[in-house]
Amino acid sequence: MDEQDIAESVGIPNLKDDVATSLAQDVEYRIHEIVQEAMKFMRHGKRTKLTVDDINNALRVRNVEPLYGFSSADPTRFRRTTVGSSATGTTELFFVEDEELDFETILSAPLPKVPLDVTYTAHWLAIEGVQPAIPQNPTPIDAKADLFNKRIKLDPSATATQPVIPGIKPGSNGALSNTANATSNPQANNANNSNGAEIKPLVKHVLSKELQMYYERIVSAVLSQDEVLRATGISSLQNDPGLHQLLPYFVQLVAEKVTQNTRNLPVLESMMAMVRAILDNDNLFVEPYLHQLMPTILTCVVGKRLGESPQEDHWALRSTATDILLLICNKYGASYHTLQPRVTRTLLRAFLDPEKPLTTHYGAILGLTRMGNEVFKTLVVPNLKTYSTIIESELLVDGQDREGNFMEIEGDVASTIRKNEASHCLEALLVGLRALIRSETEKQKYVNKDVPTAEGLREPLTVAIGPLLARNLLREEATQQNLAGVVAVIETC
Repeated sequence: MDEQDIAESVGIPNLKDDVATSLAQDVEYRIHEIVQEAMKFMRHGKRTKLTVDDINNALRVRNVEPLYGFSSADPTRFRRTTVGSSATGTTELFFVEDEELDFETILSAPLPKVPLDVTYTAHWLAIEGVQPAIPQNPTPIDAKADLFNKRIKLDPSATATQPVIPGIKPGSNGALSNTANATSNPQANNANNSNGAEIKPLVKHVLSKELQMYYERIVSAVLSQDEVLRATGISSLQNDPGLHQLLPYFVQLVAEKVTQNTRNLPVLESMMAMVRAILDNDNLFVEPYLHQLMPTILTCVVGKRLGESPQEDHWALRSTATDILLLICNKYGASYHTLQPRVTRTLLRAFLDPEKPLTTHYGAILGLTRMGNEVFKTLVVPNLKTYSTIIESELLVDGQDREGNFMEIEGDVASTIRKNEASHCLEALLVGLRALIRSETEKQKYVNKDVPTAEGLREPLTVAIGPLLARNLLREEATQQNLAGVVAVIETC
């Protein structure tokens, strides 16, 4: 059957040849498209024979109404006939013979049952924590059996997969194995307990073997003395996206290591590097663990003694911890409005306590300075005169006079260390004052106001912040160019 025959069957006589050719090409393209789409369904169904359902699914994908009256369950039987005459030539045509149905048989057949309507029923899962004993709810025995089967599927040996906890290595006879045994057999544990107290099973956090191995390798790399290996571990913590399950273990590790190793400076530096890497990893949700991280970071900022010897460079560690503290305040301060005020209050309390050592004062000054010029101006500057007397007395211990010249008095090692600590505190205060003076000078840049000379400001500045700080500030050339900021500092006091 060609295009002309199909056109005549639908009431279109005398179809032009060019139109018929175009239609034939389009129909051929559409058929190829449907067959290719149907073959996709066939391949996804793991079959090698194309079915009617595949064709119907392909038609639905193309938003075409499927063919009705055909089913993949019914075997398709084709019959052969010839079309044409002996003069023009005959063509074989295969077609599916339609089944003839007898109306008497159809009318006399019994009607099918009416399908049931869709209905919904509601029942209580639990009432005030108690599950009602109704047929819709499982019985307690069924629930326990289901839970037991799930545990067997997850961990057949009860010790195959063990969580990694800082300070406890997995082992067949270790505490983690006892935890698993207590979980699987609580009655035996209660019977073995000599005191007769009931031991509740611990909650078990299941980690895969890969995560356990990763945790052990990262901890050994971060605590390693090899700088290349250490940098590789920190980089992995900073960039790897799949560390969500290990995050609480890393936080607990940092808390334990900082608490137990306040005299071990390399360990403290490694832990601060780990905290910084965790905070820089955008794939980790750190907010729930901030309350555990903040005490460890503040310990490295205002700790009384960090390192085995006071002569070690613990100043760099305090500076690093202060940067991390500032990063947390900037990153999470918008979500937790009390975070920065609480940190500032802690640092101010450490700065104003005369019983605290100078190392603690240095960390507090560093933190308050980096909190911003407004914090330094409001909280630190009004207390500079009183605090400068403490620094000045420490600087005079080993024989240095008020003009900075050394006198003929020999000091011991302890006094030298205290002088070094006082010098760091003095330098930290001068850094904050320089930044504040520059900021205040920028604010007064477009204000027409007479500014006194440096000599005219010497006495009021000495009264405001003390002679030691005033002398060191006015000695610098940068201060001479920002006298308007010096006036603002005097007015603050």
